[in-house]
Amino acid sequence: MAEHLGSGTSPLSEPPRPVVKSHRVLLTGATGFIGRHVERQLLDAGHQVLAIVRPERTSVPLDPRTSVIRANLLDPVAIGAAVAQATAVIHLAGAVRGATADDFSNVNVVGVQVMRDAIIETNANLPVLLMSSLAASFPELSEYSASKRAGEDLFTADARLRWTAIRPPAVYGPGDKELRLLLNLLRLGVIIIPGNPDQRLSFIHVTDLASACVHWLAHHQILAHRVFSIDDGRSDGYDWPAIVNEVCERRLLKVVIPPGLLRVLGRVNGWMADRLHRAPMLSPGKVRELMNPSWVARDTEGTEAFAAATGWHPAWQLGHGVRQTFSRA
Repeated sequence: MAEHLGSGTSPLSEPPRPVVKSHRVLLTGATGFIGRHVERQLLDAGHQVLAIVRPERTSVPLDPRTSVIRANLLDPVAIGAAVAQATAVIHLAGAVRGATADDFSNVNVVGVQVMRDAIIETNANLPVLLMSSLAASFPELSEYSASKRAGEDLFTADARLRWTAIRPPAVYGPGDKELRLLLNLLRLGVIIIPGNPDQRLSFIHVTDLASACVHWLAHHQILAHRVFSIDDGRSDGYDWPAIVNEVCERRLLKVVIPPGLLRVLGRVNGWMADRLHRAPMLSPGKVRELMNPSWVARDTEGTEAFAAATGWHPAWQLGHGVRQTFSRA
């Protein structure tokens, strides 16, 4: 695995090593793409994991070492009882698809508020990591980005709580379903650029993001009341030529979807999803996200600050990370 070491990161001095303590971590979103990786790394680091799972979910693909708590994220009593069992909280649960603002806010805002209130009532000193999104930097773009910022603000505005927020960019890796098709087409040489060929994008491999969560747990005292936008160590992100150079194994076809066509597709897809009562992959809000000129961190502390405080370093840059992802398919 020596080749995966990111070449774009600069060496940083290691912070003082904390006293290692095993935590009982209340983990939401444990059955999702990011959650499965966080669960595994927490367990392997010697922590206990208490995973909140919806009561109606019949199949729970979690590690047998994990304790499952059946609870609805919007149930204050159940969430309060779960929080009372924990010594730390990692809140990953979130909605990434929706046809209306309510589809996002029910989980990304109301669910966060229920968790926040439960922590305040049970133990305001409980360390909590809120997994936000780089989209929270651009709340004006879409219903999704506005909901992520609103949920984040519920914690960041409350000085009583021992919160830290992480805003990851595009997350990829084994188990990903959102970026997998695009990355596979790129890998095979089919280059599809949705709307904006001048766009800059940041990425992070899911195992690096999960590792950051484990490092946060060891250093949460010095990370309290801080918002970090972490990535794979490439601080200026990637433009499309750089993405192509990193990922493409051969080049067969390049397609740039015109902005006008993308907007029409977003409106049609949103209209159909509303009538079929389904969460659309492409909506007018998602089109605005795709057209945003720069998905590179702004207005927060970044990868180097998080690394300096915790000793964490991203291990996978885009080219090696994509090859690793598909080698494990």
